[in-house]
Amino acid sequence: MAGGDGNGWAECGRRHRHWGTHGAAGLLAYALDQAGQPSVLLLHRADWTQHGGTWGPPGGARDSHESAAAAALREAAEECGVPPGAVRVQGMLRDDHGGWSYETVIGHAQSAFPVRATSREATEAAWVPAAGVDALPLHPGFAQTWPVLRGALHPVTVIVDGANVMGARADGWWRDRAGATVRLHDELAGLSTRGMTSLPDGVAGAALDRWFPQIVLVIEGAARAAAGRLAARPAGQAQRGDGIRVVTAAGSGDDAIAALAEETDGRRLVVTADRELRRRCERAGAAVTGPRWLLGLL
Repeated sequence: MAGGDGNGWAECGRRHRHWGTHGAAGLLAYALDQAGQPSVLLLHRADWTQHGGTWGPPGGARDSHESAAAAALREAAEECGVPPGAVRVQGMLRDDHGGWSYETVIGHAQSAFPVRATSREATEAAWVPAAGVDALPLHPGFAQTWPVLRGALHPVTVIVDGANVMGARADGWWRDRAGATVRLHDELAGLSTRGMTSLPDGVAGAALDRWFPQIVLVIEGAARAAAGRLAARPAGQAQRGDGIRVVTAAGSGDDAIAALAEETDGRRLVVTADRELRRRCERAGAAVTGPRWLLGLL
């Protein structure tokens, strides 16, 4: 395994030639303006390249040791100067050609940061309003997947009612609520790394192959001590990624969850079986599902 070992041509099951002996990946980064309208980061390919003169996301060959997300982020940094940590991966769409695939990684940026074409393979990098993408000459592969991808240009947050989810399984959680909360946190952290192959109806907005939503775990009462236990862990011990955060409710956990359902941008999914909390969250515009869905993924 070595950097650059994916560079080379490959033939797929359809007898088409593609760049990337181990497949390829690209990053479709998007940012929302003040009106909530998305723009996407695209590159204008140099005329001498394959499909020259077309627009598409930065991307390229995957190395043998790389995940699709790692390859897409690396290519975006190399081709248009995307800085580390500027986007949060939230989904992935796989375009399988039979023995060779291109995976588009969707990433959310808090704002449209400065970009520039830093590779000789591109002449321009720009944030393009999503509404204007169809007017551009698009790379054929991107043109084929764009109708699906444009439906994924919104943040997705899963808000977990920690007490309710823990109470849905008889694993002795009542003997040590804080310890059970730490276990649930670590299971959620693992899920945030693996991603989800589907979301409940009405949440996703697009048929992606995998979702990596922001997960918010809300804790209350005796479970609040879990926050201290998590913070006291040695660096590197905890399963922590940027896909999960803990909110410690100062008072009622239901009030904290309802406030998050109302204030969080994008699409929200609340995981709870509490009927009154369900009604409050649905009035705030959030979708709601029961703990069984989440426990089935852990």
